[in-house]
Amino acid sequence: MISRRRGREFAMQLLYSVEVGKEAFAVALRAMSDDPDLPMDAREYGALLARKVLERQDEIDVKISEAATHWDIERIAIVDKLIIRCATAELMYMPEIPTGVAINEAVDIAKKFSTGESSRFVNGVLDAIAKQLSQPT
Repeated sequence: MISRRRGREFAMQLLYSVEVGKEAFAVALRAMSDDPDLPMDAREYGALLARKVLERQDEIDVKISEAATHWDIERIAIVDKLIIRCATAELMYMPEIPTGVAINEAVDIAKKFSTGESSRFVNGVLDAIAKQLSQPT
């Protein structure tokens, strides 16, 4: 069974290294892949998810900006933004991941890695994105 939770956490940490540490994705991936406690399937899923976020970041950020009313995306805490980007990538580009799973996992990761208020913020933004995506175009 794929350890997607660990993969999502790994993706967020990779993206943090790229965005805050200004590391190239390949360098960050190589440096972080040495963790013997990280299962290979989690590493692979996390790398796939992080790549998807980086490839589609502009599109993802548009959705976040539309959903995070009264919030400039640049003012969202970095960890929260990365968690939301990962979950939004799952919602937009990974139809095999159920909407509720993507949102609940992001909320749980926010509880673990961010502030006490972050999980509610992450939930609200992702719920709004899910509603946007479910509307017929």
